[in-house]
Amino acid sequence: MNAKNGFRHLAAFLSIMFFFSCGLALVQETREDEWAARQGEKATRLRPYEPTPLERRVEQIGNLLNLTKRPVCPFIGSTFGGGGLALGLGLRARYGDTGIVDAHIAWSAKDHKLADGSVKLPTFASNRIGVELRANWLDAPNVAFYRTGNDSLETSRTILSYRTATVGIATRVQATKFFAVGGGLDAIRIESGQSATFSWAAAGPMYRRGHVFAEVDWRQSPGYTTRGGLYRVDWSDYRQTNAGAYSFSRVDAELRQFIPILHENWVIALRVLGSTTSVVCGQNVPYVLMPDLGGSHTLRGYPAWRFRDRHRLLLTVEYRWKAGQLVDMALFIDAGEVAPRLRDFDSRNFRKTYGLGMSVHTPISTVTRVEVARTREGTSLILSFSPSF
Repeated sequence: MNAKNGFRHLAAFLSIMFFFSCGLALVQETREDEWAARQGEKATRLRPYEPTPLERRVEQIGNLLNLTKRPVCPFIGSTFGGGGLALGLGLRARYGDTGIVDAHIAWSAKDHKLADGSVKLPTFASNRIGVELRANWLDAPNVAFYRTGNDSLETSRTILSYRTATVGIATRVQATKFFAVGGGLDAIRIESGQSATFSWAAAGPMYRRGHVFAEVDWRQSPGYTTRGGLYRVDWSDYRQTNAGAYSFSRVDAELRQFIPILHENWVIALRVLGSTTSVVCGQNVPYVLMPDLGGSHTLRGYPAWRFRDRHRLLLTVEYRWKAGQLVDMALFIDAGEVAPRLRDFDSRNFRKTYGLGMSVHTPISTVTRVEVARTREGTSLILSFSPSF
């Protein structure tokens, strides 16, 4: 009896397992059919991928930058401060391992003409030493001229013609990752036309210029950065080689500091710029080579070359924030002064400007910068293709 019962129980168990396995197979088959049906339905709705607005902007900027990477490309920028927008043609080519040929010609909206070229020889000493040959020619027939001094009036504006040609050689030694020194030697010819109002502004010296510099640069990139700093000192000796009394030396010192806040979403940008000139008895500094303030990079809101004298000092504070992946906004304040002697500097006499700006950039370069600046002489719109500093 027990054997019969055991056989019945085993038969019942096997029957249950058979029907259970059939059910699982049926369920699995049903699920596979449903999945196949869903995939078929999706296939009927497939369409090409549409990039997001941000991806489209990145692609557009990339296409623009790719144009400038071609050997022959359009040039958009400036020829000389105050000359307005300039258009032209550029040539950029590489040779050897690290050699670069870079040249462009341009014509500005104010009839300023420029031809500029350089040849960077292949670097050596483990890419630490570089040598560059350079040449430049500029014809600016209508440069705005104001009286020297911090109190010069806007109504004193007149026109000065300016033409210069430069050829020279420069070298740079990257001593460490952030520290570099270098120098150069140039031959310069300057022709500045007669000013009907201030005849002493005209001069035509020829120079042999020696130049040395030292810098610490730990920014992410010169074209765009959200942290780091630049600390640089330049010394130049302008030795006149033709008849005249225009030999002098000049020192320029600059400090830039970029302080990121909250993952670089906000940045405090600080700048201090100072320049001083010195002469021996009986010599002078020609007007066109005096330290100046004004334009799109120094004391914004005032015209280019608005203030000139033997010495200058500029202080700048900017508060920058990210308005988008490729767009930054900025509030800025500039304060500066020019003076005939160092002891004449007085913070109460500083010319001050303030404004709001927007820049479009890539991770390493500024594509376009637009700013509105307010001064005691009015409001100005600034367009540039490089960072403010």
